[in-house]
Amino acid sequence: MKRRIGNAGWTGLGGGGKSLMDDIPTGNKKQDALIKEVSKEFYFEFLKGTEADYGICDAGTKYEGRAIMLGYEPSYMYEPLKVVLIDSDKERSYIMTGYAFGGWGTGIRSKKKYYKEFKYKSKVVRFIDKWHKKLYDTTS
Repeated sequence: MKRRIGNAGWTGLGGGGKSLMDDIPTGNKKQDALIKEVSKEFYFEFLKGTEADYGICDAGTKYEGRAIMLGYEPSYMYEPLKVVLIDSDKERSYIMTGYAFGGWGTGIRSKKKYYKEFKYKSKVVRFIDKWHKKLYDTTS
């Protein structure tokens, strides 16, 4: 979800550019509370103290609820992008990093690294492993 300063629609500031994630609650109180918990940990593990530390972490669903997306999406030029997608199929989970280059964050240069591409247990792999089972546990 792209964050804008003030009322961007009324002032004419901020523009087009499609959002990578929409802040869509799932409607399930238990899962919404879990997503809030995951977002809080993501912020402290991946955003706090970095150039993407704006004191927030967005969360949304993708692919009709089959994936949870967490991170910070740039709203203005030169802002950083840092997003982790935890898919119901763990192998399709990834981290996406990059920067906005277009005015008002309309263009984003990014790169993705998928879960299966990590050779070692990195911080990203440990994070996905920890939360995947909790988010997509079919027995509960």
